Amino acid sequence: MYFVGIDWADQKHDVTIVDESGACLAKNFSVKKSVQGFTQLLDKLRSITEDSQTFKIGIETPNNLVVDYLVDLGYAVFAMFPGSMKSFRKRYRSSSARDDKFDSYVIADVLRTDKACWRLVDFGSERIRQIRLYAWHHHHLVEDHVALANALRATLKEYYPAFLEFFADVACANALVFLCAYPDFDAAVQLSHEQLAAFFKEHHLRNGKIVQHIYARLHQPHLRVPPAVVEVKKIKMVSCAKRLLSLAPDIEYAAQRLTALVDQHPDGQIFLSYPGVAHGTAARLLALFGDNRARYQEVSDLQSLTGTCPVTQSSGKNFRAIYFRRACNKFHRDTMQNLAFSSLKEAPWAMAYYQKHKAMGKKHSHVLRCLANLHLRILFTMWKNRSRYDENLFLAQRARNQIANQKTQFLT
Repeated sequence: MYFVGIDWADQKHDVTIVDESGACLAKNFSVKKSVQGFTQLLDKLRSITEDSQTFKIGIETPNNLVVDYLVDLGYAVFAMFPGSMKSFRKRYRSSSARDDKFDSYVIADVLRTDKACWRLVDFGSERIRQIRLYAWHHHHLVEDHVALANALRATLKEYYPAFLEFFADVACANALVFLCAYPDFDAAVQLSHEQLAAFFKEHHLRNGKIVQHIYARLHQPHLRVPPAVVEVKKIKMVSCAKRLLSLAPDIEYAAQRLTALVDQHPDGQIFLSYPGVAHGTAARLLALFGDNRARYQEVSDLQSLTGTCPVTQSSGKNFRAIYFRRACNKFHRDTMQNLAFSSLKEAPWAMAYYQKHKAMGKKHSHVLRCLANLHLRILFTMWKNRSRYDENLFLAQRARNQIANQKTQFLT
């Protein structure tokens, strides 16, 4: 078995190859992030042996072109959280001195000695890979939309506060079109009631009450803003509004693709049967679980990955401390947190669980993490057994567990 350490960078990657005894077979060579560089890496591996199954390749990220290249060629690639490498470096140097070539050697040797610390990069089937990429893409688009909407709202507060009362959502399509056409108060106040109604009719908003509401607000007393502030701030506002308008169809397209991909996947209906799960959440759950049933042996693997379970420290009989788990996949943490919140309306038992733990003094986000941890246990069983959610079965099983726990407490 041969162990390859890759310290990745923007333009090049430093590589070290060691054998089972730790001896360096290829010490500290660099390959460029290009076709020629990847071909050079492949030729180097094949010069040792043609059998890709005899290599284990370590890198500090699962998302890189070199990872895609090697996985598609059948090589086993393992990823590690970059923060973990800080402690491993101390094995080899007592000082804090480091460079890329040294890091590549540490990665290769740690992969040889500490296999349990590494996670195999498994993209799953082509459809799962596509779902995962679309889910990430949709998530980032929504994040950009939220950031731009917040920037738009903050800018309006600085020079056009009256507009915040025109629409319930200042980032909706009608509000954005109105802002682009009339970017400040002085431009909008010149509109007659008929002109305002005609504008919204043209943009398919024919609610007379909304038109009357906006017209009345425009003719109420308002704060005077210095012309210099209006001149500069409306430029930023229009920029935000145009970017929000261009993001909307991209978000809609990504959501439609996710819906179609989830419906096509055989595990899609398993997750869609769960309370609080729509197509967007189902896609993110498919990205988390994948379709390789051998990937996760225990639900604790998923609970650690998503950050729903805490970190516990204990020593002796009297010391025990529980901490928030910070090292996890933030995308998957967000998925489970949103699922826990949406399940409160769909599952009465989830709301009862939430209220019980809130009464114990726990904070909202803490209770959602606890609920998400419970959801993962149920979803893991469904995924392993390829079975849909059955609330009657779940409630019956929970009742049996409660009775068994009461018997155990009584006997002890």
